Amino acid sequence: MAFNFDLGGGGGGEGPWLAWSARGTLDGTVAPKSFFLREGSSKTAFAGFIEGGVVMDIHKMKTGWQRSEGVAGQAPEWKWNPSVSQMMPSPGEDFKKGLSIPCAIGGGKVATFEQAGAAVWNAFINLVPELQKAPDADSLPLVKMTGSKLEQFKRGSTVTPIWTVEKWVPRPDCLKEGASGAFAIEPTPAPKPAPAPVALDDAEF
Repeated sequence: MAFNFDLGGGGGGEGPWLAWSARGTLDGTVAPKSFFLREGSSKTAFAGFIEGGVVMDIHKMKTGWQRSEGVAGQAPEWKWNPSVSQMMPSPGEDFKKGLSIPCAIGGGKVATFEQAGAAVWNAFINLVPELQKAPDADSLPLVKMTGSKLEQFKRGSTVTPIWTVEKWVPRPDCLKEGASGAFAIEPTPAPKPAPAPVALDDAEF
């Protein structure tokens, strides 16, 4: 089955949370142009995309629109699309395109990559052509980061990670239904939202 993804031209899963920081976190815990894991108020650098790679469960991912005030402890508001093949119109000027993807991050562990903004959205749509080459409906992509690039917009700039599909792999046990640490993402309504983002380091669309 082909990976049918709406690029939007016209999350809320379960923690821990995996996120990209274009310019680094304000507290200096996470370096610029890197990923980190967040559990509660704890943030740790995550090098999995550069080292062994991360398995993305694209069959259980969600896309949508996120609005956040950037206030610590205040969860962002998500408006999820009916499916990844149908991008709904923006619900307002303050909303950014975003996604939520269950990921196997190594060691039998699962994290939710849930984030909005130009950097992560552009990184994913640049990956879509490779995702559409899936060998079958059961395999999942092992994704690695090969670099990053600076992108300029009318209202600012950001740094976008460059992803590539290293290979296609069978679904890891930790991403199977009923497995310890595994979970399902329903189309709608969204499960409990992620905590508020640590730093606003992406430009608006």
